[in-house]
Amino acid sequence: MGSATFRPCWWTCCSWRSCKASNVSTAFRCYLQCKKKLLGKQFDDYDIQTMRKRVHFSIIEGPKGEPWVEIQGMKFSPVDITNVIFAKLKDIVLMNQFHHKLEVVISVPVFFTEQQKEDIRSAGKRAGLNVLELIDETRAAALSSTTIKEGFVVVFGMGAGSYSVAILRVFGTKFEIKTQLGDTSVGGDQFDDILVDYFVTQINKLHSVDIREDKHAMVILSEAVEQAKVKLSSQPEVAVSIPYFTSSAQGPVHLDITVSRPQFEQLVSNLIEQIQDKCHIILKEARITGNDIGKIVFAGGMTRVPKIRETIYQVFGKHQTATVDPEEAVVIGSAIQAALVVEERREMSKDMIPLSIGIECAQGIFTRVIPRHTTLPTKRMVKIPSWCDQGECLRIRIFVGDHVLAEHNTHLGEVELISNRNCQGCVDFELTFEVDKDLVVKVSAKNADDQLEAADDVMEALKPFPVYEMVIDEKLVSKHSVNNAVRKALLDWPIYTAEINANLRNLARFTINTLSDVLSVRKDELPKDLCEDALTAVADLQMALFGDVTLLKDKVFCAKSIESTLLEWRPPSESREGDLLA
Repeated sequence: MGSATFRPCWWTCCSWRSCKASNVSTAFRCYLQCKKKLLGKQFDDYDIQTMRKRVHFSIIEGPKGEPWVEIQGMKFSPVDITNVIFAKLKDIVLMNQFHHKLEVVISVPVFFTEQQKEDIRSAGKRAGLNVLELIDETRAAALSSTTIKEGFVVVFGMGAGSYSVAILRVFGTKFEIKTQLGDTSVGGDQFDDILVDYFVTQINKLHSVDIREDKHAMVILSEAVEQAKVKLSSQPEVAVSIPYFTSSAQGPVHLDITVSRPQFEQLVSNLIEQIQDKCHIILKEARITGNDIGKIVFAGGMTRVPKIRETIYQVFGKHQTATVDPEEAVVIGSAIQAALVVEERREMSKDMIPLSIGIECAQGIFTRVIPRHTTLPTKRMVKIPSWCDQGECLRIRIFVGDHVLAEHNTHLGEVELISNRNCQGCVDFELTFEVDKDLVVKVSAKNADDQLEAADDVMEALKPFPVYEMVIDEKLVSKHSVNNAVRKALLDWPIYTAEINANLRNLARFTINTLSDVLSVRKDELPKDLCEDALTAVADLQMALFGDVTLLKDKVFCAKSIESTLLEWRPPSESREGDLLA
């Protein structure tokens, strides 16, 4: 496979008039990078609004609230752009093939939502491709290194828009993902943005001109900076020279700035530290050391950056590196997967949930029901004690993600549990989550003491769905808030005896993280005694985490009480204002 096999994922839209008016090489051209982040998103999403401030083309709101791009009076949806790329690739293949039926395997980022995957399938179908399967880039990169036979392998992938790091265990012809992390907001584009900001600042200092409003100059600068970044991977310094780059009050401005590799590494040090922290976390989650790693596989052009490789080696050790070209690793792995799908030669690795699925609890805290990295298909149950009058409902909001606050995760939908039978006291509801290999979530509910099961509904993961009602044949009389009901559910988390230890310890870790996060943000304003109680609770949980289960349950009970007080505490001034308003 030569370099000619691979094509860049961007699309050039060039006006015919501008081409006629001047040389094509100097015509104003708008390069639309195929921003994967636009797929499956809404225009109002925070990351889309952030992207609008950085890119040099217009992002507008589409007819259904999705982000579209507008350039030279033409409007395109993300699926349209992806369709153009797929169609072009199809034409290239057909030039060397004698049949017109193309079956493909497409690689996608590991944290792609189901809606984003559906957009990819839709674009492929419109381009006339039969999409056999979507494979995440981590698995594809691992497949590309066929020399790995047994042991632990680190796969680090970084492209233009995101990065991911995973630890896989290889045994024979199979492999499983032990753990994986990543960030969809950090990639090569962010490194480019930092370098562009540096050049803009230097131009302002040298020539007293701000070029941020000059889109033509910014496009040219972005291209030059990206090329300089690539060259810095093999050269100690790079000079960026562009004659007649822009103009100022004093006349034409000629760009001539030199940047060195140490300067570049210093500029992006914060991003490098973020990557390093993620690598330390994933190594700890896998419960192995760097000595257990047998090989490191790099995927994506950004992994050529020396500082990134140095960071990976510092965390995992300088082990044997796979010989596959980083820019070809995912493509080769996808091709191997296609052969395996068609020929069915051997069993592939098991699919896993990349993000946790859970419910919103008191104060908007997100509680995991199915943790990330759970092998699919899977089935989990959570027991929820509740008090409410006849006709009242217990509304459960379901999310996917790993942020401590539910609102920062992706909302799957809501389930309402409605009682219609007389009963006194607290009644336990059992909410069952089933997830199949297509990431379709099936939710059912019943009373823990009754065999009558509520109607169940199917929710497509990562897609909005209407509110469904689940009617429970019960009557509850004691009146308490739903928040208290769900909070008490956390103290009765274990469902099956076989899972009690793991679930309880997961709850303990979750509580430790919550208390630590609150203390780090509000330590200066919280009362000293409350901070001390929280610190003591964290220390007690850490000491009891792998000890006696009964002791751990007591510590969790105490910690949850402190957590509730901590989250509800307000300064006296705010409390008085609230009382006056009430």
